[in-house]
Amino acid sequence: MGAGTYVGRVGGLAVALGIGAALFAGGGVAYADDTAASESKTAATSSQSTKSTKSTEASAASEAETSAADASTSEDADDSEADEAEPAADEEPSDRRHRSKRDADEPEEPQVNPEDDERADVVEDAPPAEEAPAEEAPAVVDEVVEPEDVVREEPAVEVEPAVEDVVPAETVTTELGDATPELPAEDPEDPVLPGLATLFSSILAAGREATNESPTAIGAQVSTSLAESEATQYPIPEGVTVEEWTPPLEWLQRIPVLGPLLVTPIVGVVHVIPFVGDLIHPVIGFPIDHWAPPGTPRARNYRVTSFDGARIFVNFMPAKGLKAGETAPTILNGPGLGLPGSTALELPKDSFLPYDVVGVGTLRANGYNVLTWDPRGEWRSEGVMHLNSPDVEGRDMSHIISFLATLPEVELDAVNDPRIGMTGASYGGGIQLATAAIDHRVDAIVPTIAWNNLVDVLFPRDAVNSSWGTLLPAVLALTFAREHPRIFPVAIQGVLFGIAEQADIDLVNSFGFDDQIKDITAPTLLIQGTVDTLFTLDQAHKNALDLIEAGTTTKVIWYCGGHGACLSDFNDGEFVIGRTLSWLDRYVKGNENVDTGAQFEWVDQNGVWHSDETYPATESTPIVATREEDSRVMPIIPALFGSGPNPLIITRGLIAALLGLPSAAAAYNAVNLDVPAAEELTYLVGAPVVTMKYTGDGTAKHVYAQIVDDETGLVLGNHATPIPVTLDGESHTATFSLEQIAHTLQPGQTLTVQIVTSTAKFINYYSWGAIKIDELSIELPTRAAEAEAAEEPVVAA
Repeated sequence: MGAGTYVGRVGGLAVALGIGAALFAGGGVAYADDTAASESKTAATSSQSTKSTKSTEASAASEAETSAADASTSEDADDSEADEAEPAADEEPSDRRHRSKRDADEPEEPQVNPEDDERADVVEDAPPAEEAPAEEAPAVVDEVVEPEDVVREEPAVEVEPAVEDVVPAETVTTELGDATPELPAEDPEDPVLPGLATLFSSILAAGREATNESPTAIGAQVSTSLAESEATQYPIPEGVTVEEWTPPLEWLQRIPVLGPLLVTPIVGVVHVIPFVGDLIHPVIGFPIDHWAPPGTPRARNYRVTSFDGARIFVNFMPAKGLKAGETAPTILNGPGLGLPGSTALELPKDSFLPYDVVGVGTLRANGYNVLTWDPRGEWRSEGVMHLNSPDVEGRDMSHIISFLATLPEVELDAVNDPRIGMTGASYGGGIQLATAAIDHRVDAIVPTIAWNNLVDVLFPRDAVNSSWGTLLPAVLALTFAREHPRIFPVAIQGVLFGIAEQADIDLVNSFGFDDQIKDITAPTLLIQGTVDTLFTLDQAHKNALDLIEAGTTTKVIWYCGGHGACLSDFNDGEFVIGRTLSWLDRYVKGNENVDTGAQFEWVDQNGVWHSDETYPATESTPIVATREEDSRVMPIIPALFGSGPNPLIITRGLIAALLGLPSAAAAYNAVNLDVPAAEELTYLVGAPVVTMKYTGDGTAKHVYAQIVDDETGLVLGNHATPIPVTLDGESHTATFSLEQIAHTLQPGQTLTVQIVTSTAKFINYYSWGAIKIDELSIELPTRAAEAEAAEEPVVAA
């Protein structure tokens, strides 16, 4: 079984690389020559008036901005600045945070030091602030470990209180002060190839916990603490520089007779082919509606210049049926990692995750303009990827939002304040949290299968999530993404040796947004997959608890999907898409008659939906099972008779099979604990807790716990949770929570708890030894049996 597991995993990665090769070929087309492709229209400067924070150094900042604006008037200078303005490779992004008021009538607490307040897009040449040393994680030895919050301290940065009546500055674009990055060339006419490991780095770089703060309980830990009062506001961007992009082959559609009758239909067909249309879109453009009345809004492309001079490639698609002079609310739909912004005008579902996220076509049909984009450092966008940092990618989105406010088709709430919502999955979910935390013009967000903290994701309790740390980097490597140069070394060390330099880990941790979740004021619908082995239910759980504590309108949905394979049921996506549209209609369109459902809705292994009016679900008496005899010694040998991957993943299609490679499965080399048969209908909702007493010797630092459904033979949620162990020959007792579950037990049904020594998700070849489990017990969280059935939402055409 061990050999088969290894071969299967290698074969899966080979398939992933094969897809990457196809993306590589497409990338070559998408990276067409800018000069030939653009026939660049005159750069348009959109200037809007809005209130912003007044700085005591306004005159100095104004001089700097005027200089930057003058320097950007020529196209050659613009390209040069885009290269030179990237944040320095050896510097962390600015620690400034955007703090907007939760309500217009709610005054913000004044700050003390006015000298720290800066202009909107100007960064002072100052050394990066030092982070306070993190506390060491408590050892789990001879005692039951209680969950505790991890606290990350940040230096206070104070600003003076906002002044209401301020004349807005006529700013175009500015650049980071004295930024001299040691990065690959950013000339889009000569695409660079050093993305060899963008995500390799992206994901594993998140491993601060690998060397320091390891959460003791996945389910119980909430989040890092916030330093809200120290957060500094990013003023709303004004006068954003944009240029409309003209695809070099779009003229073919304008050839008399041949264009409308042959070329345009071909372009339309290409745009409904998953991936293909998105990859070659910058060359061929959108299909042209030749018979639309004059002035009818049309789909088009722009490049929006961000705070540091990097140009972000965006696609704007007006609502279906929108007429000249009409406006509509707009949805910003973010792509997943390694993907370009969607240009599928008519597709009702997402081309990559059709059962997880709403498609552009459905949004347009429901009366929304849709804007998509290539994230920083990917495809046609310039700059260097910073893993959706609020200080970098978050500010990119703020500039895009300000640009949207200038379009005639976009409905506004106020000057420079468009009526907008956000959707997207995975990387497209994380950017919503990063954006909403710093820009409160966002009216509602629906982050799907997003994360809270990449450290917990890639290095939970110091274990290395090696499967995802191998699969994801392959995607960005083959799409030539451009990552921060200090990320890649973390990836290599993390996957191969399970270690990472603290400085690199701290750097990537500084890119995160988990300490800013409480700054989000936009109503938030968190959608997370029960079988997601990358961003587990616990990631959304942490986000939800912070949002609820902050008073933000919050709803949570657990569905069978995400970064994994739904093996127990077939998810058709209708519930998730229906609830997404309801949320947007309620909080973006402002339709108070829309029913968004209970605060918490989840699906069990049978595909039955349940609901609870509060989140977390109302708890009932837990089920406790104990094993106190028949102790067994288990050899710890990498990949030998361990857990997963489940061979059934191949029955769910190519994408699900790839995403399901890190899935858990019933293991032969395991210590088993039988849970007694249920006496009545029982809902298991939440994080189980395992306690075990053990002895052992060896180099291994972890064993893994999972729960098997005896009826189907499937592991609940496809999850195996790492349990830290100390194999020094002495007896130890420890208690840890497992990944959250959503499972329904009918009377007579049973479960089996397994402690295993290796899993597909955490595979490594440096863990050896033997362990003896002397005692084992589990506490299963239950929900009151009267849980209500959730009604399926109706999806509008």
